[in-house]
Amino acid sequence: MSFFYLTPVKGELPIHLLEIIINNRLEHLKTVFGGAPETYNEYVIEGSVYDNVGHFTLCIMVILCVNREFSQFFMKAELEQFKRRLAALSAYEMRSFSKKLLRTIKKYENVPTHVQSLEVLCQHLMLKEVAQHVCSTCVNNCTVHKISVNFKSCLPLVARRQVELRNGIAEIPCSRWKQYLVMLFSQNLKNRLNNTGFETLKSDPRIMGLLAEIRNNYTLVEDKTNVLKSKDVDKTSLYFPPCMLNLHQSLRKKHRLSHSQRFYYSLFLKDIGMPVEEAIEFWRAEYRLHPNGSHSCCHTWEKDEKKFLYGIRHMYGLEGCRKNYTSVNCQRIQSTDNACSEGGCPFKSFDSSKMAPLLQGCTEPVMSKINELKSKNMYTSACMMYMQSCHVESTGCDNSSFNFTPVKYYMTASKNIVN
Repeated sequence: MSFFYLTPVKGELPIHLLEIIINNRLEHLKTVFGGAPETYNEYVIEGSVYDNVGHFTLCIMVILCVNREFSQFFMKAELEQFKRRLAALSAYEMRSFSKKLLRTIKKYENVPTHVQSLEVLCQHLMLKEVAQHVCSTCVNNCTVHKISVNFKSCLPLVARRQVELRNGIAEIPCSRWKQYLVMLFSQNLKNRLNNTGFETLKSDPRIMGLLAEIRNNYTLVEDKTNVLKSKDVDKTSLYFPPCMLNLHQSLRKKHRLSHSQRFYYSLFLKDIGMPVEEAIEFWRAEYRLHPNGSHSCCHTWEKDEKKFLYGIRHMYGLEGCRKNYTSVNCQRIQSTDNACSEGGCPFKSFDSSKMAPLLQGCTEPVMSKINELKSKNMYTSACMMYMQSCHVESTGCDNSSFNFTPVKYYMTASKNIVN
């Protein structure tokens, strides 16, 4: 596969993995768009299956979203990423890149005009001497090698008088080939976004669920009014799902959480809008307090400040392997053994007495339906039933428990918050 993305990979992926792939790619593109140096991300390794799937799935999301700002962000970020990757290619990698594209183009029944020009360029770049020249010794205004293409496929170069024109044929010098590759990539991406229809996918709740989450994630980063501050967590907890509300209440009561539950809760706060500096302030305030009651955590802020700072920054992708962690879904929480922990899914693990403080305001008819769903092991559906009963105006959920997450619960429940 090539990072030019001529064709999508074929196969099947579970929806939760697809969600992880596109969220990681979106975060990566935000980094690229902001001009920051790239960090390692296993889901955006160039030429990998995840890289291909993430690109084409986000293309679908951009088409379905019909949001000009988001579309422009995606175009600019993908283009900048392509430029970075292209500039980093060695002569050997350039030849490999060209050969992969030529193999893909050969499978086309009807080759588009811009792809025909790409084919001509790749036929030259696959040659050893040419690739070495372009990637090492080629300088500005170098004309050692040239390709001939229809002038319509390189109009920006024609407009800037950077090519020679003869009878409608443009001769592009080797000093412009990388620039021309970027133009062809942009043209191919625009063609895909403008001339592809996915109307039938609008009836697929899985795709629309992914689209809703992407809208939320993109808005969270761009809209600074959605930043969650440490001092506002208590009032915001009114919209937390019971599993995270339980962790919040336990933390406020004992001022400590076990390692795994602190990790889950930290990622939840991060994904609903808490920046790293606010996260440090939040945990500093709690772990400076003397612990109450029984707990499995022996840390204090004074003794372990360096560990806490590193751990928090690590979760935000600022330390270590620079991986940007995301919060877990309901299925993961429900599958974890919480016998010796204060966490877990309340609808699965808690008895009625322990559930009561978390489900305040729940009417008897709703509670009866929740218990019925619990008896059928439909814990996520029970959680969604509770959410809809408590936030009647916030039913912007697709009513599918498929890959539901605590973050999705919060995003749905908090839509009517008035700042």
